[in-house]
Amino acid sequence: MKQRILALLKKHSLSRKVILEFFSDEKEVNKTLDELIDEGEIVYHNHKFYLPNQLDLIKGKIVSIKDTYSFASIEGEEDGYINNNSLNGAFIDDIVYLRKDYSYGYLSYEVVSIIKRGRKQIVGEVKERQGKFYLLTKDVSSKNVEFIIDHSEVSLFEGYIVSCIITKETKNKIYLDAIKVIGHKNDPGVDIERIILNHGADIDFPLEVREELKSIPNKLQEKDYVGREDFTSRLIVTIDGEDAKDFDDAVEVERTSKGYLVGVHIADVSHYVTKDSPLDREAFSRGTSIYVTDRVVPMLPVELSNGICSLNPHVDRLVTSCIFEVDNFGNVINSRITKGVINSKARLTYTYVNKLLHHELEKNEHVSEEVDQMLFILNEVAKKIRKRRNRLGAINLESTELKFVCDENGKPYDVIKRKQDDGEELIEDLMICANEVVASTIENMKLPFSYRIHEQPKSKKIDSFMKLSSHLGYRCSFSSLTVSPKELSEHLEKINDPDKKEVLSMMLLRSLAKARYCIDNKGHFGLASSSYCHFTSPIRRYPDLLVHRLIQRYLIDGDISFDNTFEEEISFICENSSMKERRALSIEREVEDLESAKYMEDKLGNIYSGIINGMSANGMFIELTNGINGFVDFESMNDDFYIFDEVYMSARGKRTNNKYQLGDHVKVMVARVDVDSYQITFTLINDKKTIKINSENRSVKRKERKYGRR
Repeated sequence: MKQRILALLKKHSLSRKVILEFFSDEKEVNKTLDELIDEGEIVYHNHKFYLPNQLDLIKGKIVSIKDTYSFASIEGEEDGYINNNSLNGAFIDDIVYLRKDYSYGYLSYEVVSIIKRGRKQIVGEVKERQGKFYLLTKDVSSKNVEFIIDHSEVSLFEGYIVSCIITKETKNKIYLDAIKVIGHKNDPGVDIERIILNHGADIDFPLEVREELKSIPNKLQEKDYVGREDFTSRLIVTIDGEDAKDFDDAVEVERTSKGYLVGVHIADVSHYVTKDSPLDREAFSRGTSIYVTDRVVPMLPVELSNGICSLNPHVDRLVTSCIFEVDNFGNVINSRITKGVINSKARLTYTYVNKLLHHELEKNEHVSEEVDQMLFILNEVAKKIRKRRNRLGAINLESTELKFVCDENGKPYDVIKRKQDDGEELIEDLMICANEVVASTIENMKLPFSYRIHEQPKSKKIDSFMKLSSHLGYRCSFSSLTVSPKELSEHLEKINDPDKKEVLSMMLLRSLAKARYCIDNKGHFGLASSSYCHFTSPIRRYPDLLVHRLIQRYLIDGDISFDNTFEEEISFICENSSMKERRALSIEREVEDLESAKYMEDKLGNIYSGIINGMSANGMFIELTNGINGFVDFESMNDDFYIFDEVYMSARGKRTNNKYQLGDHVKVMVARVDVDSYQITFTLINDKKTIKINSENRSVKRKERKYGRR
């Protein structure tokens, strides 16, 4: 019915009375119209129903709110800029109607109305003023909105971090009921929990999920083996990080006359998390596991993720297996997908595999000669798979990922830049290959599916990248309109200056579209893949769980029937999964910013080397050699007045002609750290102001040595 109503409204705006004339079930029509309004698919205006575009309205979601501006995600377009004067009461995560606004002299958007509030709860810090309690929030709304705690089920004190629900709204005042105290803002771990909850992610599992867990066995039952291939006698291993506790993929390989036979075995989570069960509804709501410094917020409870679903060593586990034959050029020449049972022979770590492949293991460290021989063959076939992918033009872009080591109070005392070695690449290559095999198998059947897509980048962004690359001495020989991943990959390979290559790789990464889930296969640009999906991590990603269910339906049960409702369901899951993935990334980045600030908090006056990896009209972004990022404000550079060039991402002094550009190495001093706002501010050490601050810091340290720290 939804599709029929939308088809009617595509031709004309219609009143309720006219729409009812087309259908016999009045109750169902009214229910469907209400659902379409709630979903933002139609608008009720002046007693008629419209499609949003008929009123020049665009559906969007508020994804970022800063001091003076915000951004909304708009499907198929770049994120839209909103001046906070045009937010009109919208909060973070709200689904809204937007209208284009050129009143500021450039394209921005105005929030016309709020379709649906995105947050069930508001999290913030309690402040007391004249006997009343207020909630201090972070990046939830514009600054002119006041959050008033009208009622509380718990005792409140200044500095408490609490969770509240909205009870009443006026234009700039939001009235709340405080329902839960998370802790005091200075308690260990509360700052991270606040970030997680502030983004609307749940930490605890509801009672109905805990109840369902009681009915799930902790080992395989006899009936579980029926209809499955028995792989339990095969040499199959898991390879993960040192601190991993949930193992959702296991691998094996053997040589053949044509090349290699590879087995990628993935935990069959769908066997335990059945459609529409409490576990399934909660997993769908979470969308993905969230990984932050001191914890994992799992998509599935640990009883499943670390227990019966995890491919732990020396126990039988259910899997969905992708078996594929690879020739000596890295091509998949044959494949099949089946349900099976495995018994992992070893739980290996990336550290072990890397040491083995680099011939650095001590004699007493080896697991077994048989396992080691297989690992060398796995590395061999993985490199051939990667070489083939690179020949097709896959773009190899790396971003800095940090790991913070904390004490018992949650204070980071060390920071490590994660790096990929042969072991990590080996698993990545095999998983990518398995994902491609599964996606292409279902695509060839022309059945509804959840693809992982990465669309052609916008020509405007590639134009900017081309200008910057040429400015840094590397002219581009491709068109921004038709650029292929192979052309971009070959261009990066030509850059022989490692610093400029790092900067241009980062700028290219920012120029590419965001990968997402979609029922329509549009290919994966970055991987140079015509058909790709996520299949290999069903413990931590809901789209992978969906793919396993579709494999069961199409390939195992042989049910290839579908209708519009089934397609709509898959499309909705794709949209929700993309949204929850984005939320998880936002949480992980915000926690990284927090931990970076906490790590640098006691390092005021310290001098570091770094590289300029970004610029704005206000200053330069510096990445230190340890991976920490901070900001140098142009106003702090007293030696000159600096003018920012947006096209070439550089800044030049008006009087001295001093120039700074991306990729330049600089020395900076830590000038200010604000843990509450996660901001780290540097000054350049060759700047007059920096020299003055540095001498003041030395003076303070001399006094401390003389009189002792108080």
